[in-house]
Amino acid sequence: METAVLISLAAVLYWLGYAVQGWLFQFTEHVSGVNWFYLPAGLRVVLVLVAGLNGALGIFAATIVINLLHMGDMNGTVLLLTAGASGFGVWFALLLMRWRGQIDAGLTVLTSSVLIQYALIYALFNAVFHQLVWWTLQRDGASFMVDVWPMFVGDLLGALFFLYALKVLLTLKS
Repeated sequence: METAVLISLAAVLYWLGYAVQGWLFQFTEHVSGVNWFYLPAGLRVVLVLVAGLNGALGIFAATIVINLLHMGDMNGTVLLLTAGASGFGVWFALLLMRWRGQIDAGLTVLTSSVLIQYALIYALFNAVFHQLVWWTLQRDGASFMVDVWPMFVGDLLGALFFLYALKVLLTLKS
């Protein structure tokens, strides 16, 4: 039951983050699905930090719904692989950071250096995974070498915004 609740909560929060992005930061869109500042990227990192694989699964599910509703050019394999990049790129970044011993399960060693490294690794994974899927499967208008940079910057800025907000909250809690 806890797993279902975490997945559902992550999906709803990610979907709400996408809606807020559209209301407040639509002007940062480079092309459809690529933004120079992407607030939901920060939700991805926080949801996966807090809920682990369940957070990634919630993001995956929400991304499928978001793409079906808002990106008419995505279907089939492109839709599933894009949702996979959204949900699991951040999870793989977390696994790498944990494997390297930089992030523990209790989130007690979230130094500025660790947060920046996590955000950089996540943004790199996410931008490259998305753009490779779109370029390889020939999504309309996809241009790997052009679109990977705004997506990387947007994901990095959104992730850093949320990670530092989380750090401040954890500091206030202590």
